[in-house]
Amino acid sequence: MKKLIGLLATGSLCMFAACSSGDDDNSITPPNSWNNNNGNGTQVTAETCQAAGKVLSVDPVTSTLYCADPAQPSPGTQTGVSSSSVDQPGTGITPQPGITPTTQASSSSIATTPTVVSSSSVPSSPSSTTPTTTPKSSPSTQTPPADESDGKWHLALWDGTAGDPQVPTGNKTGGYWYSYTDSGDKGQSVLVWDAEDDGTSADGLVPVIKECQGLCGSFELIAGGNPYKPYVGVGFNYSKSANEVADATSSRGVCVTYTSTNSIILEMGLGAQDSKIGYANPFVTLPASASPKTVDFGWSDFEQPDWASAAQTVTNPQQALASLKFKFAGAKDSTDGGTGSFKIMKVGAPSECN
Repeated sequence: MKKLIGLLATGSLCMFAACSSGDDDNSITPPNSWNNNNGNGTQVTAETCQAAGKVLSVDPVTSTLYCADPAQPSPGTQTGVSSSSVDQPGTGITPQPGITPTTQASSSSIATTPTVVSSSSVPSSPSSTTPTTTPKSSPSTQTPPADESDGKWHLALWDGTAGDPQVPTGNKTGGYWYSYTDSGDKGQSVLVWDAEDDGTSADGLVPVIKECQGLCGSFELIAGGNPYKPYVGVGFNYSKSANEVADATSSRGVCVTYTSTNSIILEMGLGAQDSKIGYANPFVTLPASASPKTVDFGWSDFEQPDWASAAQTVTNPQQALASLKFKFAGAKDSTDGGTGSFKIMKVGAPSECN
């Protein structure tokens, strides 16, 4: 009779749990229990479990019969972990953006909660990342770092709003703004900055540039003992030396954004060659403008003045360029060349100032 009851109980559990054979390779052995061969080859039944002081149970995951301790919870049930344990103080778990935190279940747990990572927390493929810098291209469109001096001008944009006293020329020692007057020619012209500098010719202009967001000042042209035109000006060299020349062909020309009460002579300095050509340097004229004006010039636009002799004609001066100078000049032999003011806001290669 007991055997019949055991068989009926076993059949009922099998119908409920879809019993699987004892040699199922995918079966999971519950902890602290007897599996379906009872550890000694005896078939698991209600009777054999009762004889051992255990109860007949079925694994809900694998549908395998086993003898379990009466107080043991069903396999697959996590214990000691509440749904709110991950956000309680003192747990040592800090949730990260895009990552679902998980808790460690007890050793009797079968299934663990996988860590889920959102698509935003996975590093993107390098091939899909837009580079933050432009790859090197032809010299006409790309300026190398200032420490890569290769004997060529690579004129890049100088914007006065950045407060930098150095125009990028492609030479780490060059590009620093400086001023000059006709005092060397016994003139008495004066250049006054619209902000106070510290008396040096390079970094001393930083306060001026920062306050003006450019290079700004006023001037008075006085010939004095100068037998030529009175003048003042500002400029920058390719390198630290005013006589070192470089090939500026790849820069194609120059752009300028400025305001000025007077026309500006933008002149190409040719280093030691200046005296050889009688200072008849190639130039272009920037017209006076009360409002900010942007102009572009190619190197072919620069021409020597009409008083230059044929012997002084310079062929392709951009191939031996030492400096660029912004000059304000009065009439020849005049005792009073007038006054004016100016502001240079941007300098660069053509189209960069727009």
